[in-house]
Amino acid sequence: MLCFVLLALVFSTKAQTTNEFQASGKPVARIYSNFHAGLTDEDKRAVFEIDRAYLGYSYNMSPEFSASILLDIGSPEDESVYAAVKRYAYFKNAFIRYAENKLDVRFGIVGMNHFKVQESFWGYRYIEKSFADRYKFGKSADLGIIAKYELSNRVNIDAAIVNGEGYSQLLKVNFFEYTTGFTLKAPDKLTWRFFVNYGPSAEKTKMVYAAFLGYEPTKNLSIAAEYNLLNNHNYLENRNQSGYSFYSTYAFKNNWKIFGRYDILESNILDNTTTPWNLAKDGTSLIAGVEKKLHENLKISLNYRDWFPAAANIDNEAYLYFNVEFKL
Repeated sequence: MLCFVLLALVFSTKAQTTNEFQASGKPVARIYSNFHAGLTDEDKRAVFEIDRAYLGYSYNMSPEFSASILLDIGSPEDESVYAAVKRYAYFKNAFIRYAENKLDVRFGIVGMNHFKVQESFWGYRYIEKSFADRYKFGKSADLGIIAKYELSNRVNIDAAIVNGEGYSQLLKVNFFEYTTGFTLKAPDKLTWRFFVNYGPSAEKTKMVYAAFLGYEPTKNLSIAAEYNLLNNHNYLENRNQSGYSFYSTYAFKNNWKIFGRYDILESNILDNTTTPWNLAKDGTSLIAGVEKKLHENLKISLNYRDWFPAAANIDNEAYLYFNVEFKL
């Protein structure tokens, strides 16, 4: 029903509510592509890829109400060995939005606020997801309702009630997830964010905590750090994961930037064991490179990436990437 309403709005080109407001809409498109080559003896492959293609439409029906629909054409199960060759189209966003004064409410398949501030500071989504998204500490979008309220120009709070299954799955169990976040932009060019996700179930309660600090000493330089903690992973008792992410960008003249990021992912040691329960996926990652903005809608980047597993019996990974982002 929601999709039907959105499509009807798209084709209502003559809609107009008042003499002062003209209803309008615009298409949305983003394409992430890359070429990468392995740098280790274990992996010397050279591959062209289309990581993601987003196609959608946004429509402003009145000063307060709008609607958006966004198709994600990609691989919903990135862990699968066949994920790179399979492509599915499913809804990443499909929501009605009410925004007036300091209140913003969205209902439908909505983008989550878990790592929006972090992703903005990181600034290179087309190269790599933010920490919480990459290591699955939270969903990037979900079905439900989310609200954000600006207490002042520097302080805002957000809260959501969602299915907790993400945007590519239906609700499996009759339990919702509840989130709340607090963001403060301090006068000394600091940005703080704190976030909590409460996910109850019949057996155990999953909890996610996140803390972020971003600093912009000049208009050309940004520095950020975040800490994420996931308790009872997949609702399994005491299966905890935690991690840190540090990243920075420096902007030069002529639309050039250099950037770097370092991630640390860890899991805890269970009782009566000697190694972390998720050792095979623990490790550290480095991303460093340069970016050139060729046009308002086009960016390119040459960057190095690696993954050093915590387990001694798993090979290190290292790649050289050339990434491209196109967007409308």
